[in-house]
Amino acid sequence: MPKEVFLLELWRAYGERAQEVRVKRYPEYVKLKARLARYLYTIKLPPEKAEQVLAELKAKKVKVVEV
Repeated sequence: MPKEVFLLELWRAYGERAQEVRVKRYPEYVKLKARLARYLYTIKLPPEKAEQVLAELKAKKVKVVEV
């Protein structure tokens, strides 16, 4: 079962440790999904904030996949 996280700083910690981060784009928001060994952590962000987070993850060499 996925777990939804509402704090961006907590999700960033999961995102840095993730095996891969999946990105699902909707008209109103972007859903980011961090796949760890045990759980899938998700967060919903506005598009401009999501782009900033994705740029940080790509700089840290995290695998990012657009779904």
